[in-house]
Amino acid sequence: MTGRDEGRQARARLVLRELWRAYGEVAETRSLACAPGCHVCCSDRVLLTTLEAGLLAEELTATGQHDLLALAARAPATPGPACTHNALARACLAGQEPPADPGPGPGDTCPLLRGGLCAAYLARPLACRVMCSLTRCQPGGAASQDPWWVTVDTVFLQLVEQVNAGGGWGPLPRVLASLGQGGGQGLAVCENLPGLPVPPEHQERLSRLLGQVFSRSLNGQPLGLWINRLRV
Repeated sequence: MTGRDEGRQARARLVLRELWRAYGEVAETRSLACAPGCHVCCSDRVLLTTLEAGLLAEELTATGQHDLLALAARAPATPGPACTHNALARACLAGQEPPADPGPGPGDTCPLLRGGLCAAYLARPLACRVMCSLTRCQPGGAASQDPWWVTVDTVFLQLVEQVNAGGGWGPLPRVLASLGQGGGQGLAVCENLPGLPVPPEHQERLSRLLGQVFSRSLNGQPLGLWINRLRV
């Protein structure tokens, strides 16, 4: 990795952490039934970027949980989704049909769970942070979600992908396994943000929310400017 690449990676990590913080503050007003120990939705097929996986691996290593990291990376390989969040948005904005998406499969219980709690909670990817339900989930069931929060979650997932533009994205085991191989083999490629295909009834409210998020100060500059600099 060149010095320029290392500098971009450092900036991306900084921006990713700020987006995590921003989402956490936005989600404080969210109504949900989730509570510590509720882990029905915790699967090893959670989708994340290679940038997020790097921070996840660092957290596990720093806390002496190398065994969990190795276990997660050794989970059975599975095909990832047909396209990323931004690729799907690009197709929608162009009026195109997205490719058929079999998804990553149901998967097994996430190997990072210990006693019903996440062993790397502070560094969990955004896909885990957005997974909430208005009602208590049951095995084999689906989360009950407010349409407004589906929109917010999708937009933040698009932004996190933008931060990792040019990097990899896919199911947890495949992404973790790729870290020691250069970080990207066999994964979907993260794309630039093409725009936001937002339902009309959410556009005004979302515009106000994003105005607040993008104006957040990060090292003296607006977060939106940092995100834009990470376009490739």
